[in-house]
Order: sequence, then structure tokens, then C-alpha cells
Amino acid sequence: MIQAYTKLLTKIHGSPNYISPSAYDTGWAAWLYPQALEWVIDAQRPDGSWGVSELEYYHGRVIATLSAINALAATSSNGHDLQRIERGIAYLEKAIPHLADDAFESVSFELLLPSLLETGISLGLKLNRLKALIEPQIMPLYQQKLALTPKELLYCPHIPLAHALEFIGFEKLDRTAVSQLRAAYGGIHSSPAATAFVEIAVGCQEGDCFLKTLLERYNGAVPAMLPFEVFEVIWPLYHFSLSHNLQSLKPAIDSPVDLLKQAWGEEGVGISSHFIPDADCTALALLIFDAVGETIDPLVLETYEVETHFQCYLRERNISLGTHIHLVDALNKVKNFPRREEMLAKALNVLACHLTTTDYIIDKWHISPYYSTARAVQTLVGVADEIVARQLNWLLKTQREDGSWTFYPHCPKAAIEETAYALTALTQVYEKTGDIPFAVLERGYRYLTSHYTSVEALPGMWIAKELYNPYHVVESVILLAMAKYQNLTRKPRLKMVF
Repeated sequence: MIQAYTKLLTKIHGSPNYISPSAYDTGWAAWLYPQALEWVIDAQRPDGSWGVSELEYYHGRVIATLSAINALAATSSNGHDLQRIERGIAYLEKAIPHLADDAFESVSFELLLPSLLETGISLGLKLNRLKALIEPQIMPLYQQKLALTPKELLYCPHIPLAHALEFIGFEKLDRTAVSQLRAAYGGIHSSPAATAFVEIAVGCQEGDCFLKTLLERYNGAVPAMLPFEVFEVIWPLYHFSLSHNLQSLKPAIDSPVDLLKQAWGEEGVGISSHFIPDADCTALALLIFDAVGETIDPLVLETYEVETHFQCYLRERNISLGTHIHLVDALNKVKNFPRREEMLAKALNVLACHLTTTDYIIDKWHISPYYSTARAVQTLVGVADEIVARQLNWLLKTQREDGSWTFYPHCPKAAIEETAYALTALTQVYEKTGDIPFAVLERGYRYLTSHYTSVEALPGMWIAKELYNPYHVVESVILLAMAKYQNLTRKPRLKMVF
């Protein structure tokens, strides 16, 4: 498995920022570039919607569909395109009442939906009924979100809100303030959509090279975020550390570890050296630095601490349970951690409030409960067993006859990533306690090895403005699940279990 890990790290180094395309962001690019418009025209789904992931997550599909029909309305008078717009509006009328079916909004949804509807209406689209429909549900969230960020900070490069700058709309955009958000590579806050919006609004071409490079790489499309080169190395390194000593992967880890060192700042790290830090990436980076013997001041986590919990991003509206799980892992493992007990108690209290009242949890960054629930089990067993007793039982009882785990049986390929999370957690529990029936692990491993072909074939399950697949990250968790099972089978005492 070390060879497989090394091969993936080599791929990441040679082809960084590898992520699935985004129909939502490509819709914005389609105002400017014919190849993006062609991609949008070809990408409409049979039900009239747009969205790259096979999974119908209503929040992502709704804003991707609005982005696409706005682009068509702004650039085309073709009769076939007008029919596409009509089919898109018909989908929206069916989908918007189902928004409450999703566990979480997509990123900045409460800001983007009203703005996209206003833009469509200004382009002559018949969206007034939908605007009235969403007002009772969405506008209170819109106001709550904006109340967290004073107007004078809307264009601050240290605030995550600018990642969705397009929510401001063409008329309200302060064109004189945009320059402070422009990164050296030409983009706006790691967002192709925000970058295209500014290019449309201002009529400049500072982001042109950035967007054209993406269009060439993605054959007419652009992704949901980019760059995210730091995120892309943190997760695989963290995954690999759960099954192997990272030092055994030298020299393959040298380059990604150096990247983390260079990106590290006073508030930790984020998805990119060009983007703001967050507590999730920072906690995992602390674990990686500890694993390779690098001394980093862990008090950086105080940046994200508020009275009752920890924020993933400053000024966020809802908390991330996944972030608290990773904080617990860091607080337990990293040495010389001041205020360890106090901070650990706070993070555990947040998790206890959610985990002791339900069989599973869903995090704001991933649509599958197997992602967040498995993370909780693998981290908290042996640390706070009473908190995850129900979740461990849920993982065991929801394995399907074919050995897989999934929350989305109508989308069979989703089970591969979900099975990897569940199998990783249960092998971790087996390593700690030996209480898991080995046949459960064996069936999960057999399913994974017999069904996994390529990471590109899997549906997006990670939450951005639209669902996306961070290919290298997902591949690393599948490799981790396989490695942890293989490690167990090499232990002589386990041979009696078969």
C-alpha cells in the first residue's frame, strides 16, 4: 500500500487542483466564453436541471439551474435555448419546495438564490412566482448571514463571504473595492464564479487568463473552487497517517509537507495559500506536522474559538461537526498543547449534544452521514465511548447484504466512497477494541475492491456551491480503507477470525 500512497502523492504533485467541474460556476463563465456556453447547452439533464453530480441535492441543482438559464437568457435568442430555459424553470418550480429535504444548504445558498432570481427577472425570465415562494424560507437566512458581516467588510480579503461575491449583483457591486480581492493568479477568492461575475460586471480582463486556463483544462467547464492545492495535500496526508507512519513515505511526502509549511500562517492554513485559513484544515495540518516531527504552536486554534464552540470559518452561520471531530483528534494527539483539557471539553460537549440524540450526523461539508458519523466513531472510540455508542451501532446495523454502506441506494456509485468511510472507522475500532465482527470488515473490503474502478466515476458528495468530487482526496480515503483492512489481515492473531 505504501507504493499506492506514493503513486497518489506523485499524481498530486504532477496534476494539482484536480476537482470535478461545476455547472453553477460554468454558467457564470458562459456569459463570457462560447466554449462554456456550449458546455452549458450540452449539460442540461433530462429533468430540465443542471448539475454535475449524479446525486440530486436540491440546493446545488437549483442554483446551478438558475446560473445556466441566466447565462442562456443573457447570451442567446435561439429557440432551442429558450426551450431549455423553460424546462429549467419547470424544474425549479418542482425542486424549490424540496429544499428542506436536504440536510444543509450548499455554500452561500441563502445569499445566492435571491440574487440569481433577481438577475433572471432582470433578464426577462418569469421567476417572480419563485421569488415570492422562497421569501418566507430563505430571506430570514439571508438577513442572518449578512448580519454576521458588516457592510464595510464585504470586500475584505480576510472574510470568506467574498468567495460568493456574485451574490451582490451587478448594480450593487462596488467596482472600486474589487481590486483588493484579486489574487496574484487573477482570480477572486478561489471562486471561478466570483471571478467571472467581476469580469462581466467590470468589463476588465484581469481574470481572463485564469478562467481560460480552467476552460482548457476542463474542456469548456470550470470547477467549483480553485486553487485548492493545500486542501488537496492535507487530506491525503492525514488519511495516510491513520494507517502508516508518514516518515515511511519519504521522499514522497517531502514536497506536500513543504507546501504546508509555506502556506502556514498566524491563523493556520486553508484550502489554498491564496485563500483564508479555516479550523478544519488547520487541525489536520497540526496532526500532519506532529506526525513528521515538526513543532507548530497549537494555540493557533484559539483563533476559531468562541464562547460555546469552534468556528470552521470566522463569521459562519452554522457550525461544522466535522471540524469539532478533527479538533478533538488534534487536541488528543498533538504534544505540548496549552489549554488542552478546556478546549477538548468544549469540542466534546458540542459533539455530545448532537451525537447522543441521534444515530448519525451530517456535516455541512459532505452530504453523506457516513462521512461525518464514521469520522466521529474512529476519533472518539477510546476517547469518549459513551458519546458514539449509538453511531457505532448504526454503522454495524446499516451494512447492506453486499457488504456496502450507503445513504443513497438510488445512486449505486455513491456507496464506494461511503463504504470507505464506514470501513475505515470500523477497522479503527477493531484495532482498538477487537469488538467488531471481522466478517463485517471482510464483506466491506470485498465490496470495495470488487466495485471500485476509478475515482472519476464517483458522484460528487462534497458540498461547495454545488456538489463536487475532490478526486485525489476521495482516492486517498479509499486507499486508506483498503490499507487498514490489509494491515489487520497481516496480524497473526487475526487469522483465527476467518
